[in-house]
Amino acid sequence: MAEQDLAIAAVQQVLGTYLEPEAARQAAALWQPMSPTSAGQTSLAGLSRYCRQVAQQFNLQGREAEIHLQIIRSLQRLASGAPAVQVASPVAPSQDARVVQVIIHAMERHVERALGPAFLAVRWRQGLAQHVSQSRLSAVQQQRALSWIHAHGANLMGEWPARGAGTSLINAAYVMLAQWLGPVQADACLTRIVRECEQSADPSLHRVRSYL
Repeated sequence: MAEQDLAIAAVQQVLGTYLEPEAARQAAALWQPMSPTSAGQTSLAGLSRYCRQVAQQFNLQGREAEIHLQIIRSLQRLASGAPAVQVASPVAPSQDARVVQVIIHAMERHVERALGPAFLAVRWRQGLAQHVSQSRLSAVQQQRALSWIHAHGANLMGEWPARGAGTSLINAAYVMLAQWLGPVQADACLTRIVRECEQSADPSLHRVRSYL
């Protein structure tokens, strides 16, 4: 495998543990190695810049160094012919957890679109984490939610049922939504999210109203 092909494979393998599949493909597509300008320069020149770009565009701020290291390790494994090893051993979320993830991610995207450059993902996630810490979720549920919010895992783990923990976590995010956009815009935003989920090609999202 050519060096450039190895680099792309390593990048996509690593990003797949941090992002949803489509987002990981979009992030990997941003990979543009610098043209060699000196003897011995590899296609990984510019990797630090690339990691910063991905972190900024996909809300992974603070994890640039970790992603950089994991890409290097993945490249070394691929170059040696070793079997591909998942960087973070991601586990598929439960159906309830997936619905909760989709709703909260959609809230964040709507706020980002509404505020433009004024939106800071770090501030959003810090605020969400604060509301989760003050919620009535159990200690275990709070730990799982905070781990997901801070991107320590690719997915929200555990059970997050409607009218239970799932609804409680969504409510915490909705409080943040109202604080950032105001109650009127927050209601309109949630209405759009519900409509998008109900019209989604993914049937698991059609139950969205039961979580609210």
